[in-house]
Amino acid sequence: MKALIPIDGSETARSVLPTVQRFLRVIPRAEIHLLTVLDPRSIHGAVAPAPEQQPPISPGGVGPAIAAPPPRIVESHGEAMARSDTEAREALEAIARDEFPGVPAVCAIEWSRQPAEAIRVTASAIDADVIVMATHGRSGISHALMGSVAEEVVRTSGRPVLVVRAQPPKGG
Repeated sequence: MKALIPIDGSETARSVLPTVQRFLRVIPRAEIHLLTVLDPRSIHGAVAPAPEQQPPISPGGVGPAIAAPPPRIVESHGEAMARSDTEAREALEAIARDEFPGVPAVCAIEWSRQPAEAIRVTASAIDADVIVMATHGRSGISHALMGSVAEEVVRTSGRPVLVVRAQPPKGG
């Protein structure tokens, strides 16, 4: 049995892990595929402030004669994407190692502006038997504005989808 488990790095997404662990106890020889979908629009390079310089004094000694130099780019968008890819892959590998020791696990990163579509395509590509994912449990206006990746996966994947609603934080 192959299970695709989309993980976006949030505590909500990680809330599916205990459910998957319970399944693995009763389904021997299961294989898990951990997937993170990164949106290239959410990745930004980094800038650093320009080195400190003493601006010249304007005539009359009132203030600086020129504006401070612009910040300098220290990480390009491409470099930021590569770093994000590496960090996301390392996070998935840590989940596989810590949460599913001894279980065959494949970790994958996909870049897409449409996470539900990326999940659906990945599930098809690996011929997943089930997709196990969390939902944020949005409702009302929040759901109308933001939609639900889980809901779209259920509607479009053509595969069994187990949706786990995240529990609210304890004490809150």
